[in-house]
Amino acid sequence: MNNPENIQLTLEYLSITVLGGLVIFQLIHFIIGSWTLWKGSKWRMARTIGIGLFWICYGLFFVLTVTNINSYVNSIPYILCGLYLPSVLAMLLLATSKQFRGFVDKISLKWSIQSVAGPARMIVGIIFLFWFFAGRLPGVFALISGPGDWIAGFITFYAVSQLDIFKQVAGIKANHWSISDFKKNNTKSFFENQSKLNKNLNVAIAFVAFGILDFILAPASTAVSILNGNIPEELGQIPLTLIPLVLVPQVLLLEVFAMRQLIGFKKILKSA
Repeated sequence: MNNPENIQLTLEYLSITVLGGLVIFQLIHFIIGSWTLWKGSKWRMARTIGIGLFWICYGLFFVLTVTNINSYVNSIPYILCGLYLPSVLAMLLLATSKQFRGFVDKISLKWSIQSVAGPARMIVGIIFLFWFFAGRLPGVFALISGPGDWIAGFITFYAVSQLDIFKQVAGIKANHWSISDFKKNNTKSFFENQSKLNKNLNVAIAFVAFGILDFILAPASTAVSILNGNIPEELGQIPLTLIPLVLVPQVLLLEVFAMRQLIGFKKILKSA
């Protein structure tokens, strides 16, 4: 076996190991997050297990479906469906269900913005670039999605830090908190710091919006690449297909939840 073949095999094995680890990492975060969120509920165990089983079955269904399709172009409808379906359903529920909105408002902002998306996106961005330099991904896609994902992951840490002032104003000591906690603990100092709150909130909204936009630009860059005759077939096979069909749906869903809360903060500031 010559050196180029060794390099390609090493890239594949490392990518499988790293992406597989990220899949487990995110699944554990969803399970822990669910267990924490439903504290005090008599259905805590059942709901937590249900969340874990849902993501396992969801990922298996779309990954197996896509990898059994010979052409990446023919698998695009399934990839787009797998990528966006949870977030679209969540937005429909946010628009129609008061109970679901109340549920989302209790989700930790640090968890939904940074804990999962931060490290996962930075690692995925680097993987895309490695596959591009190995000649396995077209530049139109990799040079947009790679840096885009890395930047989107990196700025999540700054997005969360911008919201620290809301914790201070409300006197919240917990590391994980939400808009629901802020409403319960809000004090008069809220009005005294309104200008600073608004400035920091705008930065946090911009950072989270960039993360969501990146998940729109990546499929768009794929479409451009295909139109140019460079079909990213590797994205339809293991290990890279784990990214759009397992990792991205979870991260995008959490960012939708985070944006819901950030918009809620904006409404509070406007009504003050």
